[in-house]
Amino acid sequence: MDQTRLNTVGNFDQTTINQLAADTGSLVEAISASGALSLGVYCSELTVAATLAFTLAAPTYAGQKKLIRCVAATSTPLGTLTISSPDTVTGFVCSTTFTFTDVGQAIWLEATAGLKWRATRVQRAGGAANNVVVGTTVLTGLNLWLRYCLSVTGTVSSTGTSALPNGSAVGERIIITNSTAALSPIGSIDGTFIGMINEAYTHLGAIGVVASATVEGDTAILEWTGSAWSVLTQNGCTLS
Repeated sequence: MDQTRLNTVGNFDQTTINQLAADTGSLVEAISASGALSLGVYCSELTVAATLAFTLAAPTYAGQKKLIRCVAATSTPLGTLTISSPDTVTGFVCSTTFTFTDVGQAIWLEATAGLKWRATRVQRAGGAANNVVVGTTVLTGLNLWLRYCLSVTGTVSSTGTSALPNGSAVGERIIITNSTAALSPIGSIDGTFIGMINEAYTHLGAIGVVASATVEGDTAILEWTGSAWSVLTQNGCTLS
């Protein structure tokens, strides 16, 4: 049932409509062109074909909820979402931009008392072989991939804008693996990491053994704690 029908039949105000939508998963808009996502609709379903740009305005009341998910992705998809008024509270910092490239990527947002968007859940997907050329690929905003598959040629490092982006919701998980290695490969990628006993690191290195059907390769599985990527498991690569 759409907003107009709810207004007509139930005489609901906008706040009630939005809460009903969030609780029942109703009110969905289909988005296939660049532009602003509706605050009056709970779920925005994105069809990303080629390069598109979306915006989400600041929330209008505390507790407002919003779901944004990618339902189709074609033609070298790159859908950039810019969020107004993201949460900046330590432990809950929400990115100002998200980039949708694969079906299944989704973000659940909820407005704080200070009318900031807080990411309560982020669902990641995608990440093709060699999607990260270490030392070259800019990763700013590419924060919805599940897999970061590193291509390492020689001694190379990903730092600055090529470093691993932070997460936005506690519990996000990613996989870092090596998909190509050549010319005495020694690769590394910077980020905000913590080890098994909560020790802080900024460097995931010694990456250069390719994963295959028979070889685990240099791999790390990480989970976002709200302030750092916690290493759940690692093989071959090192932290420093």
